[in-house]
Amino acid sequence: MMTTNNSALNEVEVQDPQAVVEQFFDACRDLNFERGITFIDEDCVYKNIPFHTARGKKSINRAMTAMQKTINVFDVEMIHISANGEVVLTERIDTVGGRFFNAEIPLMGVFVVKNGKITEWRDYFDWSFVFGRMGKSLFRNPFRAQ
Repeated sequence: MMTTNNSALNEVEVQDPQAVVEQFFDACRDLNFERGITFIDEDCVYKNIPFHTARGKKSINRAMTAMQKTINVFDVEMIHISANGEVVLTERIDTVGGRFFNAEIPLMGVFVVKNGKITEWRDYFDWSFVFGRMGKSLFRNPFRAQ
């Protein structure tokens, strides 16, 4: 069950690992990365596999801020979400778009949530698949009728 953008959530909901991840994505959907970063622990490690690893809240915030400068669309279609203790698994399609591109990225995510904060975050996806989709959107003719 996805949560709403209600800031008056009770303490139990805020501490629930699945609710924390859902609220994080709610903020990201709204392109409110400033709010999104509040769900990230100071020592969080974010591995964007097969790319980079960001260590610490400041580094993750820099990455999110840089992304925010190049996109005007960020949506998350949650296919499945499951929690087992502190670990939350997500299967989702992230849609990322900007002025000259739009890509739907199917991926799997692993989140570890402790004390209401994301302490570990790993996203796994097939870059060759994503590049193929982004390439198609980058090279489409904007003047051709669709």
